[in-house]
Amino acid sequence: MTKNMNYDAIAIGAGLAGSSAAIQLAQRGYRVLLLEQSHYPMHRLCGEFLSIEVTDAFEKLGLLEQVRKIGAHPIHRAYLTTASGASFRGKLPSAALGLSRYQLDLMLFQRAQAVKVDCLDSTKVLDVVGDFSSGFTVSTSKGDFKSRLVLGAFGKRSPLDRTLNRKFIRQRSPWVAYKGHYTGVDLGDVIELHSFPNGYCGLSQIETGEINVCWIAHERVTKEDLDPELAIPHSLAQNPVLADRFRNMQRTSPSLQGLSQISFALKGNFHGDICMIGDTAGMITPLCGDGMAMALRSSEMAVPLVSQFLDGEISAIAFKQKYAISWQREFQTRLQLGRIMHNCLIQPPLADFGIKLCETFPALGNWVIGATRGKISADKGLKPLVYKDAH
Repeated sequence: MTKNMNYDAIAIGAGLAGSSAAIQLAQRGYRVLLLEQSHYPMHRLCGEFLSIEVTDAFEKLGLLEQVRKIGAHPIHRAYLTTASGASFRGKLPSAALGLSRYQLDLMLFQRAQAVKVDCLDSTKVLDVVGDFSSGFTVSTSKGDFKSRLVLGAFGKRSPLDRTLNRKFIRQRSPWVAYKGHYTGVDLGDVIELHSFPNGYCGLSQIETGEINVCWIAHERVTKEDLDPELAIPHSLAQNPVLADRFRNMQRTSPSLQGLSQISFALKGNFHGDICMIGDTAGMITPLCGDGMAMALRSSEMAVPLVSQFLDGEISAIAFKQKYAISWQREFQTRLQLGRIMHNCLIQPPLADFGIKLCETFPALGNWVIGATRGKISADKGLKPLVYKDAH
């Protein structure tokens, strides 16, 4: 079935970046289509940790009160360990939040529907053809849709990347990640990051009281024998604190979610004339805990330029240049620092040296934590995002 519907913009992917961009464009009066291949509500592979800068984004999206009411879990401190026993306890620059993607993505999708975005889930995008001058045709499992502009927000790695023949997809990546929800331990207001040979694992509490456990490792770790007691690869069990966590936790997720060939390469702000936002443009290493906030922020940066282009206020060339410059200015330092930290934490000798250095100079450790995330909005009058006290 072919749809002869014309839109100002089509956002491919209804995660944080795609849904938030669609909401903002609809709030500006544009006709927007939001496409999602999966069916809501659903879980996504994610650390489910939100830096404080999301407060301003939620306010603009009309979701601040809803996030507050759902009981997003406040997180104020960080705890880092290595397999040899080195550890560092630091402070986050401001209160962060633990909130499941199951809840947050659904809230965003429903908010998009409320502001009159045409929303289609269970809809696979098969191809995108076109450009700024002639317009775009997005072919899907539910027909073809036309638009003046397309936003790519289809995540870390997608079959559509291969269909479009994006450069990064041709380069093999050895990184794999797994995520699940657990009960049995109470982390309070702490996010934990535990290093092990060839990888690291993050733990933080979400609004349900469950612990989100998300680990990333070189693919060789997945080929190891499992620890007979803990049922995790041997490398993870080498970190004594992490092993103790798994010893006391019980998984509540029916199964673990996994993703392979995760790329930390800069993927490009545009592919042809398709504007990329969120992880589709570039992904920060998970240890930084800033990926969700960056996805929301990237849509905030793109939308004003999209609006100016659609209204004929700037040219296609100016749109591309301005977005690339703002994206680089906002994210490049964080991405580079994240890759350095990633490369250190997966190597036990470097991980030990780095964590011990932070132990000796706590101000350095707290600076690193703060340098890998965005800044709090200078706007005044925003209430704290959560009401309940930290543990």
